Amino acid sequence: MRTIEKGASKHPGRIAKIILTPTLLVSGLVGMWIVANDGWLRAVAPTHAYGLLAFAVLDLVLALVVMAVPRIAYAGALLVSITQVAAMAGDALSFTPTGTLQAAFRAYLLGDMAFLALFGIQFAVAGITATAIAMPHAARHGVHFHQAKALKSLR
Repeated sequence: MRTIEKGASKHPGRIAKIILTPTLLVSGLVGMWIVANDGWLRAVAPTHAYGLLAFAVLDLVLALVVMAVPRIAYAGALLVSITQVAAMAGDALSFTPTGTLQAAFRAYLLGDMAFLALFGIQFAVAGITATAIAMPHAARHGVHFHQAKALKSLR
């Protein structure tokens, strides 16, 4: 870990690549796992299953692009993750498959650990990419991220 920390001061984007690549890979694999194993999703909402598969493929492609063209991959991953969070939240809050009550579908999604894991991973991807995009701007404008100094006691 010390090696990563030492290299971080010279190459701030390096840590973002190291963290973002496996996060995107896990996101893509979890998305594909959901599509492959959730027969009910494929039966009642096939377009949503195809959409999830498209997001999963995009995540896998972006995981590879991060190594070659990080700036473009960061922007793409941020856009894809925010779009996926909005789509997943929209499904949980308002989508109603034919013949199913919305409350039942919401309970199904919010009870599905894979759905919740993917939802959390998308927030992580958004946070990592937003930070990766902001770091060069912060360095250029003299903003430094250091450990806070300890507060002095009033005694």
